[in-house]
This record gives sequence, structure tokens and C-alpha cells, in this order.
Amino acid sequence: MANSLDMLNQILVDAAQHGVVHNFTSDEEIKGSKITIHDAEVINFGSCSYLGLEYHSKIKEGIIEKTQKFGSQFSTSRTYLSLGIYEELESYLEKIFEKPVIASASTTLGHFAALPVVVEEGDAVILDLQVHSSVQLATQILKAKKIPTYVIPHNSMKALESKIKSLQNKHKKIWYLADGVYSMYGDAAPLKELEYFMNTYKQFHLYIDDAHGMSWVGKNGVGYVRSKIEHHDKMILATSLNKSFASAGGVLVFPNEELRNRVKNCGSTLIFSGPIQPPMLGAAIASAKLHLSEDIEIYQKEIKDKIDFVNDKLEKLGLPQYEKSDTPLFFIPVGLPRITRNIVKRMKSKGFYMNSAAFPAVPMKKSGLRFMVNRNLSYEELENMLTTLQKEYVLGLEEENSSTAEVSKIFKIKEINIDISSKKEQEKFENKALKTTLFRSISEIDKQEWQEFMGHSGTQSYQNLLALEKTFSNHSKKENNIDFYYYRVTDAQNQIVLYSLFTISLIKDDMLSDAKLSMKIEEERKLNPYYLTSKQLMTGSVFSMGKSLYINKNHKQWKNALELFLKATQEIAEKENVSTLMIKDIDDKEYENTMLELGLAKMELLDNSVLYLDKWNTHEEYLQTLSSKYRYSLKKEILAYKDYFEVSYEKPRTGEEKQQCFELYQQVFEKSYEMNVFELPYQMFERMFEDDNYDIIRLYLKDNKKAGAVGMLFSYKNGKEYSGLLVGLNYDYVREFNVYKQILYQSVLRAKNLGCSFLDLAFTAEMEKKKVGAEIQSTYGFVQAEEHYSHAVLETVNY
Repeated sequence: MANSLDMLNQILVDAAQHGVVHNFTSDEEIKGSKITIHDAEVINFGSCSYLGLEYHSKIKEGIIEKTQKFGSQFSTSRTYLSLGIYEELESYLEKIFEKPVIASASTTLGHFAALPVVVEEGDAVILDLQVHSSVQLATQILKAKKIPTYVIPHNSMKALESKIKSLQNKHKKIWYLADGVYSMYGDAAPLKELEYFMNTYKQFHLYIDDAHGMSWVGKNGVGYVRSKIEHHDKMILATSLNKSFASAGGVLVFPNEELRNRVKNCGSTLIFSGPIQPPMLGAAIASAKLHLSEDIEIYQKEIKDKIDFVNDKLEKLGLPQYEKSDTPLFFIPVGLPRITRNIVKRMKSKGFYMNSAAFPAVPMKKSGLRFMVNRNLSYEELENMLTTLQKEYVLGLEEENSSTAEVSKIFKIKEINIDISSKKEQEKFENKALKTTLFRSISEIDKQEWQEFMGHSGTQSYQNLLALEKTFSNHSKKENNIDFYYYRVTDAQNQIVLYSLFTISLIKDDMLSDAKLSMKIEEERKLNPYYLTSKQLMTGSVFSMGKSLYINKNHKQWKNALELFLKATQEIAEKENVSTLMIKDIDDKEYENTMLELGLAKMELLDNSVLYLDKWNTHEEYLQTLSSKYRYSLKKEILAYKDYFEVSYEKPRTGEEKQQCFELYQQVFEKSYEMNVFELPYQMFERMFEDDNYDIIRLYLKDNKKAGAVGMLFSYKNGKEYSGLLVGLNYDYVREFNVYKQILYQSVLRAKNLGCSFLDLAFTAEMEKKKVGAEIQSTYGFVQAEEHYSHAVLETVNY
């Protein structure tokens, strides 16, 4: 199944096609704030070199001097030999930090050196949800070493303290991994609270990455973290020599020599990776000298004044910030990635280069503009950019059918008031030629209309949905209640453009995760049944098969109808506190691009198994449709056991028979982790026992009738379609008599005998289903997650 990398790739491919990412400068020389992209000169608001030291004459002289003396590289592991200027650099860094240090080839490689060494067996790790990707990546090594790893919501000190208390009697040390200044929103860690925790809880230790806080604040440019708190005896600080330091490499700062030496001797990337090379060692040494001079205070004052200027100007212009801070990183909330992209392109056309912050660094619906302030930018450039941004921000939102009110709502921030004279009258998103209707019950819809467009597929018949609405309501257990919605879009002539069934239900966040992961999580659910569960809005339902979304692609306004539908589902999802939106039954490339534009990324789901029964009439013809391999398997593993069984198609009559069917289902449910869902209520089985459209196949052993049914399959017949829904097995007999394979085979015969031309055997067990002739079809959904906390937690589970 696909993961977040597939989604990220989709988004970046799309962004690259629109010229927002993967750009190159075409300048022959760069001296200040201006760069050239595709022959267009722009002012660069994407640089993290906050002090603008990359053009400083002393740093350039340092590069030239060390290159002339030592060449372009010194290719030896530091464990064996280092250039003497490495020692010189580290001595300067120790003067800056007043603690033992190690200079690493990069901050990322520093994390990989330190974390696997300092975090030991018996320890536990807690990550902030927004901690930098490089730290999260290094944590995967800890996970492989079976170090318990947890995630807390971003900057939630309440959640952190609660987790510390729950772990303090179980672990030697509890490490919290966080950033000093976070790279997406530009906000900072609550350092005073973290200092309090270090002083209060014996086991609590802090590992903090201050890459974006380096140089522009603190004595000698010691960084944001150390400008707020002293270097605690239980703290390790990582930072960067890129960005404000204007060179290359990373720095690890330790509370004592012993810990520094341990990492120096045992850190894998310090042993097996290359060093900082002579030219950049020269730059780093020159920069360190500047940091230790009085000049650093002048540079810091300049950047602070510009940060203050930008904050004041943003407030005067009415431009929103997700969180106002005193850092040089700024995040302007927008919404869907396509809207952010629109504004980025607008700003670029006006001569200002900016970044976007998008999924997976932030939730899909909460992307925004990201720009940085540095000393190379003049006040005039800052003024012009912000004034231009005020106008282009509003126009970009309007062009993408959004608004400042929509931004406030999505990000849950105060009302945005921007008054610009050139603001055009916002066109209403709703196209007057299209009419939308939301129904809360199938009973509100004309039966004939529903059957024509939706009811002929799978389990989506009018009568069945009417029954399901009653079956999944008024339960004491919240997972057994499902809210049904039906949405229709028609044009001015009342022609149907879009029709959909969607539901809201409680699901397990690991529903489509690796089976081993789900098994691990189920251990936690023995104590907390609703651990890692959330509400999901999906087309169809967790108990339905067949198409749940109809779109008339021949209609010229189908994209407008789809956008109206998605806006409606998103509004309902927000109102009902839904965490994830999943749209299924779309597999066209044009849909894929449209869905991405609307903020939903494609996700591969479980493969589906189907048979087209109109390809054969006789059993011999059926066998000939199979490959020789599967024909052999069918004869050896299924037909050879056929005579052991007696097959019944009668509905259970007695309470004992009905209870046995339910217990057979429960045996399978307890072992089914590939699609991890909640157990169905018994009321659903009562419904299937009563409805003639539900077909039940039961297998009995001829020589052991006392065992009762040893296998059963609940299916739904809808016209020519036969949908296999639920399997029940007695595992005492499954292996000996190949019961599961036999029930699959019997479903093929039953569907054919009932005059069906299509058999849907649903998900999982593809290999066994192939043996009875099933074709495997890839299935996809389009997903939009409100937040990515649950996903981050799932990533940390050891199994």
C-alpha cells in the first residue's frame, strides 16, 4: 500500500509542473538579495542565511586561504585523521558555546552520530510532531533498536508532562526531541517549560535542534535556545553551520566531555562519513571569528530591527500569521496547496521569490506562504514585498474561490481584515447553473432515480441502504453508529451531474496499515479500546461494496460539480470533527489531477478480487478459464476436498444456528489485521438473516455434523452482481480440509447458478482467490487529512 512518500511525490511533481519547486538560478554572479529564475529577476525571500554573511569579505577570504593551503578536500575518516584546522574550528565553537562540541559534516549527519549513541537500551523517546525531518529520520534507527518512541502534538507541554509521568517509572532516561525554532511556522519551543521539566523530572532529557535559531540571536550568536536558557546538564544541542553561519556542517554541543567523547568515538557518521572539507572549514573558522567579535551584535541588531519591522507591517496591512514570533521565519496561512501555489506564482510575477509550506510538513488543507528575512534585504524591499503581498494574497484567494474568512476558519485564527481599494467583488463559489442537494436519508430520495444512477452497484440498492441506516444507529458503542449522507448535483435542466453516498464513522487509524503494526496497536486497545481511532468521512461506508460516486464526465461542468461536492464534504467533516476525508471510486488520470488541485492526494488501497462469470457456461469451460498453474491448484487443493462437504444455502432458522454463524465470523475477525476494522454488531447479522437479497453459504463436514457449520460466506445479490461480504471459519478444520478455499469455490458456483455475471470477492487473500479464477484489481482513494498526528504516531510504533 502507498505511503506518504507517494503523496509527497504527487504534490511535488504537480508543483514542479507549475514552476513552484525545483527551480534553478541563471545568474552568473550573485551579490545580494536579487536572483534570476527563468530569466526573470526576483528578490529572494527564500534564503535561510539570516545574517547574510555569505558575501562577507572575511568569510570569502577564509575559503580562499584554506583552499590554497589544503586543497579542495581532505578525504579521510575523522576517526583516523583530521586536518589541524578542524581542531581550530572546534576550539572557536567551544568559545562560542562554552561547552564541549563536535563539528559534523552536516546537522543531519550529526543527528545520526549522536542519537543512536546517547539514547540507550532502557530509554524512551518523545518527539514533537513538528520536529525537523532530519531528527525524525535519525529516530528510525532508535526504532529499529526497539527504543520505545512516542509523538506528542506540537508544543503541547501538557501532553509532554503527561507522557513523562507515564514513562518515568519504566525507563532510565526520557528524551524529548524538538526544534528550537521550527522551520515551517517559524514558532519556537517553550524553552522555559522544558527547563522546568529538566529540573523537575530526574529521567527527563532534552535533545534540541536549533539550526534555524543559530547566529541571529544570543551572546556570540549562540542561538535561540541558549538565548532563552542556560545549557542544562541534561541537554544536547544540535545546530547548523549552514544558514546564518554561512559555511557548511553541523555542531553538536554537549553538557560534558564524557558524553562528547562517547559520541566522537562511537557515532557512526563520524566514523564512516566524510569531514567538512577545507574550503568550508575556512568559511566556518572565519565565521566563528566574526561571531566572537563585536560585529555580531551589530548584525543581530540589524536583523532584529527588520524582524520587528515585518511584524509591525504585517499587522498594519492586516496580513495574518499562524503564530506571531520574534524569529526571521514567517508563515502566512492560506489553505489548499493550489491556492498557495497561485499566490507564490503571483508574487514571483511581481518580482518576489517566496517558498510554500505544504504537505507532509503541514496538513494538506493548511499550506501557506513561507518567507524569510535576512540582512541582505533592504527596508524598501521588505516594504514593497509586503505591500504587494497584501493585494496578491487577497486576489489569489479570490481566484481560487477562497477568501480571508475561509482562511480564518481553516486555521482557527482571528478574523482577517484586509481593505484594499483594488479588491474585486468576490464571485460566489456556487455556480448558479448547478443545484446541490444534501439528503440525510435514502428515504428522502426518489427510489427509481437512485436505482438508475447508484442502486444497481454492489450493496448500494435503495432497499439495502434504507435497512443499513436503521441497523447502524442508536447503538451504545459509538463505533456501531454510522451517519449516512447522500449528495446530488444537477444542472439548470435538472440533469444529474454528480451523485454520491458518503458516511461518517469511527475507524481505526491503522485500518490499512501493516498487519504486524495493527497487531501491536491492538495490545494497547485492550486497555484503551479507542486508542488511535478517529472519525472518517468516506464515500460508501465501511460495510458496503460497489460504486458510491457517480460523475457524468460528458457534462461540461463536471469539474465544478466535483468541487462543489468536495467543498460540501469538507464543511461537514469540519463540523463533525472528522480527521480524514477519503474519496473512493475514482481511477481516471484526469480525476487524479483534479483531485490534487482540490487538495486530495492519491493513495493506493487494498487490491480487490473479481470474477467475470459470463466468460463460461459449463464447469469444464470454467476450468479452462484458469491458467494451468491455478487449474492444478484448484483440483489439488479444492476439488479433491469437495466431497467432504455438504453445502447449504438455507438461512439459519434457530437461535443456535444464528449464533454459530456469528461466532464463525468472530473467529475470522480476531485474526484479520490486513484491514483492521471494528467488529460488526450482531444486529447486522440479524439483518442479513432476514433479507432475501443476502445470500448465505454454509459448509458442513459430512462425517462430522456435530461440529456444525465449519465455514460460511455472507454475500449480497444485486441484479447480476454477487458481492462476497463476510467469511466465517472454524479454525479447527481450516487447514485439514482447506475450508476457506472451498468456500471461495462454492461462491463461484453459487453466483453462477443465481444467474450473476459478476462476482466481487473483495479485499485480502489475493493468492487464494486467484486459485478460483479471480482477477486482481488495484484500488485507490483520494485522501485529505485534517491533521497528521495519528500518522506520526503510527510511524513510531515498534513491531
